[in-house]
Amino acid sequence: MRDDDDVLKATLDGLLDNFRSALIAMRPFAAKAMINYEDQDTHRSWEQLAECMFDVFVRSPIDADRGRSGKDLPLVRYDIDQDDYLGSSWIALWSDPTARTAFVWLISRVEPLDTVQLAALDPVTLRSGHGREVPWREASFVFIRRAEDGQGEAVRQIEAVE
Repeated sequence: MRDDDDVLKATLDGLLDNFRSALIAMRPFAAKAMINYEDQDTHRSWEQLAECMFDVFVRSPIDADRGRSGKDLPLVRYDIDQDDYLGSSWIALWSDPTARTAFVWLISRVEPLDTVQLAALDPVTLRSGHGREVPWREASFVFIRRAEDGQGEAVRQIEAVE
């Protein structure tokens, strides 16, 4: 039996907030290394760094969640807008009752990483449609954990076991 010291209890909002904060903290170091992190012409190294940080701060805790089964579909990659989401799990907006939006990446409009870029998903085919943007301060998130049989559940909090 594991002790609570070995368990990370976090909401999806908390995981994504930690990830966003880490990206913002990395910006001065990226600038010193001449790695462009702006939305236009983003340097490949910044994309790699952002995906790595997403994997550490978001994907790893989700993958270690107690509620996960061996038949769960994988979480989509950060900053990759797939053609369809049939074979995936994803992060959606909590305010979207149909969970037909998928978190793609964070972009900067006025302040650093102040906007969430989402893919709109067709409710039947789960094909990705036109993107949508939501201000970070208005966004709240849920993990759409999907299984191989197509069944899914909305998860607001995870308990990641090391």
